[in-house]
Amino acid sequence: MLPAKSFYLIRHGESVANVTHITAGGQMDSPLTETGREQARALKPFLPHLDIQPEVLYHSDMQRARDTALILNESLDLEAQEMHNLREHDMGEWDGQPWHLILPKLENGETPAGGEGESAFAQRIQSTLTTILEKGKLPIIVAHGGLFHAMGFLYEYGMSNVQNCHLHYFEPFPAYTRFPWRVWQFDIEGGELKKSPAPFCLSQALDQIF
Repeated sequence: MLPAKSFYLIRHGESVANVTHITAGGQMDSPLTETGREQARALKPFLPHLDIQPEVLYHSDMQRARDTALILNESLDLEAQEMHNLREHDMGEWDGQPWHLILPKLENGETPAGGEGESAFAQRIQSTLTTILEKGKLPIIVAHGGLFHAMGFLYEYGMSNVQNCHLHYFEPFPAYTRFPWRVWQFDIEGGELKKSPAPFCLSQALDQIF
């Protein structure tokens, strides 16, 4: 499916659409809230101290991801590349509607008028991630919650409860064929950045076998 390469992936900081609980896909360029900016500022100083350092930064061209990336890159000072195809799932006419009304439609596999079906979105993300990962440098990717779900769709594997500005590290783990990565998450606790298995990463259970 995807190249067996490591990468960092982070969802943008809190956006206005997140706070107001409305749908904001690839056509609705909802800005960050001040809380969203502060989330990025809080994470920023820890990034240069990661044990495994990213070598290049990619971000969606939507302002909530772009602005998150710009803040984070103040401490990383990496080559930054903006990619249109890292945009959120295109929700077409569903944009701006209450999220609680749209979620059941997504869960039923419905396609928004004027937008993308789930399969088309997942294929776009697969192609884009493949392009990034085949370049060879370890990337940090700043994008959207939908990107996690697109990967889950590709592998028929659920990734849920991905919080705003929550850093994840995907480490190849071929022994777990269903979803061949260990996924680590990073949380700020007591003035330190703590690394732990992501709750949705079932491959961690294989540590008891291998």
